[in-house]
Amino acid sequence: MGSGPHLCFLHGFCENSEIWKDLIASLSSRFTCIAIDLPGFGNSSQMTFGSLSQVANQVHELLVSEDATHSIIWGHSLGGYILADYMEQYGSELRAAAFVHSTAVADNAEKKVNREKTIRFVEKNGTKEFFRLFIPGLVAPSHVDKCREQMTAIVTLTPTSSVIAGLEAMKNRKDKRDVLSRFEKPVFWLTGEEDTHYPKEEVYKLAALCPISQVSVLEDVGHLSMLEDQKKCLHEVQTFISFVEAVSSAQLSNG
Repeated sequence: MGSGPHLCFLHGFCENSEIWKDLIASLSSRFTCIAIDLPGFGNSSQMTFGSLSQVANQVHELLVSEDATHSIIWGHSLGGYILADYMEQYGSELRAAAFVHSTAVADNAEKKVNREKTIRFVEKNGTKEFFRLFIPGLVAPSHVDKCREQMTAIVTLTPTSSVIAGLEAMKNRKDKRDVLSRFEKPVFWLTGEEDTHYPKEEVYKLAALCPISQVSVLEDVGHLSMLEDQKKCLHEVQTFISFVEAVSSAQLSNG
């Protein structure tokens, strides 16, 4: 969608490409935007979600077919985990990387146990009760009522098999902090003050590992800034794109 330099968007767990719809509508006049439904989700729900490395390979195959490997990839949550794997394999082809409410740190022992408990819960009880508990924690308390209908419409489309496969993949993912320190292109970290999944202190430490990085922490925002405060999210996204363009220009001048 659109024309100009490529932006590729990877959604999070129990989401689909619709999560980026409003953001893309504002960017497509200047950029070619590619929003991917990851295997097992959205229009790709008939596919199987494998390991993060396998999914990163599938994303790369798609971008090669679109002649769009020199992209800025934006990964939300689970999409950021896939981005970290993509950077390890294909980082030399990327223009920049953007972690949106995400991390490059593997699950610790406690999180692995909790993922396994959730898998067992879903296997036994199905997804209805899981979704009921999952959805409110995605946004800041002040945005729950505003976002509930849209979040519910997106999240509840996720097949049970994809919920389980996604949890398994997240539980088993490798730590990618060493990838960050080797990636000599701009990296963006966007999080919310009220994001309970990724504290800003952790994000600052990850940004410090990157040779070139930019961090944005949004007030009164939880884990879904693109839904909670579209105006703030768009501003920070545009600011990072301008930063990437400035870095590219400086490198060309110095090259």
